[in-house]
Amino acid sequence: MVLEHKRALAVAALAAVLTSFAAGCGSGEESDLVNGKRLFTGEGRCGACHVLARAGTTGTVGPSLDAAFGQARFDGLSRSTVEEVAYNQIVNPRQNSAMPKDLVTGQDARDVAAYVAEAAGQAGADEGGVAELGPADATAAQGRALFLDKGCGGCHILSDAKTGASVGPQLNNLRPTIGSEGLTDYLREAILAPDAQIVPGFPAKVMPSDYREKLTDSELKALIAYLTRVSGE
Repeated sequence: MVLEHKRALAVAALAAVLTSFAAGCGSGEESDLVNGKRLFTGEGRCGACHVLARAGTTGTVGPSLDAAFGQARFDGLSRSTVEEVAYNQIVNPRQNSAMPKDLVTGQDARDVAAYVAEAAGQAGADEGGVAELGPADATAAQGRALFLDKGCGGCHILSDAKTGASVGPQLNNLRPTIGSEGLTDYLREAILAPDAQIVPGFPAKVMPSDYREKLTDSELKALIAYLTRVSGE
């Protein structure tokens, strides 16, 4: 009982401090949860690094947000306090952290923090317009992040990723060129055994052949899913 009482007091004290801080730092705009989830699972790339069950993300580079905030919410930490903690972690990432600065900024950062506060450690599923962004979006977000982080964008044109290098073949029209049915197998071979089929006009032994070691099975699946999704747009 004493331990529980002390923990409750600590949570209450933290909530009071952070809520007071939040009162002076808010943007004055109402947060947009749909935009927050879109950024978390998409171009903001948060989901590529963090577990958040309701967003369908499984990244392991950073801490699980469900684990980080779930117990605190159970212990009585308010949604607004969680939102402020998440916001300050976004705009002031820890020194030497893998999390980049300015990942999302301004009201977008507020929206992402609001979505994290809404979803982290919470049972059930998202509702309304927020629910329309599902696991497929999270997988695409992870794949897009991998495409950029693993150096693919340094060699290939892909409009969705905003990359324009031409060392290797452009990837915008793979689906109509290869066909939907065989595209997954084609991409898997192109990534894991890049010299098995050389695209005319491009030299062999340029693309690294060690992606089997660089990518886990789930990362490879996410990257292929992403390329399959955007290579016909």
